[in-house]
Amino acid sequence: MIMGNQDQYLINMSMVHVDDVASAHIFLFEYPNAKGRYICSFENISIHRMSEFLSAKYPEFPIPTTDAVKEIKGYKTAGLSSKKLSDSGFKFKCGLDEMYDGAIQCCKEKGFL
Repeated sequence: MIMGNQDQYLINMSMVHVDDVASAHIFLFEYPNAKGRYICSFENISIHRMSEFLSAKYPEFPIPTTDAVKEIKGYKTAGLSSKKLSDSGFKFKCGLDEMYDGAIQCCKEKGFL
């Protein structure tokens, strides 16, 4: 949404900070009862909520309004659950603020924004 590429919008998405992914790998490597696959997703967020979050946090970007995103025909992804990971005792440390602050800072440093 920040870059304005509407043809790449997702109607809903699962979000996780890369630091939490790395921590989850270490956690599960050290967790003696780890078996099978684990999903690592901090939050499932809709395009409407993402629009609200981004426009409130980053007013300097032309984020589409929630009314405007109703018209967007994007891709819908399956909702993912990290219940198995959380039930094992893993705790996420980063939320949407940290995810986007870091990503936007990096894009600015690289000249993308």
